[in-house]
Amino acid sequence: MTYSTHSHRILPQEVYIWQKKWNQYLQPAIEQTTPYVIGWRFLAGEFEPDGQVIYPSVQFDHLQETHLSLTAVYRFDRLRPLPSVDEVLNLIQQSPAYQIHHIHRIELDLDWPTSKLSLYIQLLRSLKAKLPKDVRLNITMIPDWMRSPVFPELTEQVPYPVLQVHSIDDPHIGLFNNNTALMYIQKMNRLTHHPFYVALPTYGLKIQTTPSGTIYAIEGENDFKTGKSGQELYSNPQQVRALIEQLQHNTPINLRGIIWFRLPIASDQRNWSLDTWMAMIKHQNLHGQIMVKEIPDPNTPEAIKITLVNQGNIALPLPSIVSLRCKTADGLFPYQLSVNHQGKYILNLTKQIAPLNTHQERVIGWMRCD
Repeated sequence: MTYSTHSHRILPQEVYIWQKKWNQYLQPAIEQTTPYVIGWRFLAGEFEPDGQVIYPSVQFDHLQETHLSLTAVYRFDRLRPLPSVDEVLNLIQQSPAYQIHHIHRIELDLDWPTSKLSLYIQLLRSLKAKLPKDVRLNITMIPDWMRSPVFPELTEQVPYPVLQVHSIDDPHIGLFNNNTALMYIQKMNRLTHHPFYVALPTYGLKIQTTPSGTIYAIEGENDFKTGKSGQELYSNPQQVRALIEQLQHNTPINLRGIIWFRLPIASDQRNWSLDTWMAMIKHQNLHGQIMVKEIPDPNTPEAIKITLVNQGNIALPLPSIVSLRCKTADGLFPYQLSVNHQGKYILNLTKQIAPLNTHQERVIGWMRCD
C-alpha cells in the first residue's frame, strides 16, 4: 500500500450543492461554508426517468462571489436506458451553466453497469472529441466498477475521478460504513496510479422495500410519500469522522481530497444539521447527548409531556428505553408503554426512525403522577 509521507495532513474539501430549486436557506449555508472549502460542485442538469430534462435554478451570483472553483454536475437517472453521446452532449450544452456562464469544469454522475464499462470508455472518448479543448471532464465512480478489468483504463479517461463510497445497495449494511469505505479507497489506490477524490455522505434516506428486500421507493429531503412506514438510513457523523482521521493519518498517495454530498441547509430534513456540518468541516470535536425532560402540559392539568432534547452537535439515534416515574402514562409513535422485568413502567422504542437532530425536541409520551 502506498501512502503519502505527510502524516496528519488536512485533506482539501469541496461540497456538492444538490438542490433542484434553490431557496433562501442556501445562501447562509454557502456563506458559512466558504472559508473551509476550495470548491463547489453543483447539480447543473438532470435527465429524469421519464426523459424530462431539468435544469436547477442555480443562483450563479452567490457561487461566483465566493471566488471558489465551480464544477457543473450532470446526472442521468439510473432508471433510464444508458444515454448516447448526443444525449449527454445536449444535456451539457443546453444548460445555463455551460451556455450562459461558461463553466467548463464538468462532472458526469452516471450509474453505468459494471459489465458495460468498455462502452462508457468509448462514450467518454467521443464526448471529449466533441467538446471544446478547454473543458475538463470528470466522472463519479462506484466501488462495484473496480471488479471490471477495464477499471484502470476508465480512470485514465478523466483527470480526477470521484469515488463515491456511500450507497443503498444493501440496506442491512446501511448508507455508509467507515471500514468498508476505507477498504474501497485503498483498493482504488492500488488499482490505479491516477489521482482521485472521495465523496463522503452527510445525508439520510427513507426506503421502502418489498418482503424480499427489493427497494421500490426512496425518499430524500422531504417526507411526503409513505408517512410513518419505511426504513431510515443515515450517515453517522462519528463513522465519517473516523474515516477522515484514518485518511489524514495515512493518506493514500493518489487521494487528492474529500467532496461532501451534500451541503446541509436548514430546510433539508434528511441531512446533518448546520451544527454538525460546521463541526465536521472545521475539524472540531463531535459530541452528542439526549436528555429526557418532563414538561407540564398546559392543555391538560397534572399531565406531563415526556420530551427528548438533543443538546449536542451531532444527531443521535433515539434511546431504546425511557424510564418513567409514574404509572398513568402512554407513549407516542414510535414509543409504546411497557413494563420491564423489574415491574418498572417504561416507554419502549418500537421502531428506529430518523435520528434526533441537534437542538431538536421530540415529545414521545405523557404521564400523570396521581
